[in-house]
Amino acid sequence: MRKIICFLVLLIPTFFLAQVVQIPERPSPERLVNIFSSSNFISSDEAFLLEKKLQSFANKTSNQIVIVIIDDIGDMEPWEFATKLGHQWGVGQQKQDNGIVILVKPIGKEGQRYLEIAIGKGLEGAIPDITAKRIRENEIFPFFKKGQGYLGLDKGTDVLMALATGEYNSDAYGAKSKGNKSSNAKSLIFLGILLLFLLIRIMKGGRGSSPISMGTGFLLGSLFSGGRGFGGGGDSSGGGFGGFGGGDFGGGGSGGSW
Repeated sequence: MRKIICFLVLLIPTFFLAQVVQIPERPSPERLVNIFSSSNFISSDEAFLLEKKLQSFANKTSNQIVIVIIDDIGDMEPWEFATKLGHQWGVGQQKQDNGIVILVKPIGKEGQRYLEIAIGKGLEGAIPDITAKRIRENEIFPFFKKGQGYLGLDKGTDVLMALATGEYNSDAYGAKSKGNKSSNAKSLIFLGILLLFLLIRIMKGGRGSSPISMGTGFLLGSLFSGGRGFGGGGDSSGGGFGGFGGGDFGGGGSGGSW
């Protein structure tokens, strides 16, 4: 019996060591979009488009946004994994600490898939935690929940780039995002009223175009047109990525599951 107990005691540390997942080695050559996943969360063509976009942004501004898509982060919390990765890879510039890590764990059931946005120390003022949360919830998650990984990352990086370069500040973005929610709610109410009047007209046998039906069509078009919102996606041209500069991370950002 004692031998069995000793064997189990020796086995327990081995089991836990087997669960440890190391931070991936910094890629060589260095890249801004890094996929360590067996999923088809984004295609190779979509990864290429994001890489060129982020390269151009890095070359123009020195700010660096890194996307890491990975299936397993072991027992680490997503924020811890993203922060350690940003620090070990040196994302951003050494004295400016102007790096951002977008960590995506796309594998799992609902609530087991994670997104973490880790903000370098030098960008925490431009992108505070509450703003990173709004970007995650308003720009990225709506697409992720539809299985549109590329669109979520494209939209989210648009906003992050604009904030990092001071195109607009976090207060302006916060006001805009709140305004969008209020505007959408009012539009849906208005749309419901228009559809109700249109239905009544159809039931009464009305024919031809009417101000109501034309207004309904216009509203539907404005609600469901593919506007990009903030930012224009950046210039897809660029001369390649110059490499990480040794930036540091202090734990700023936001994360959650979808």
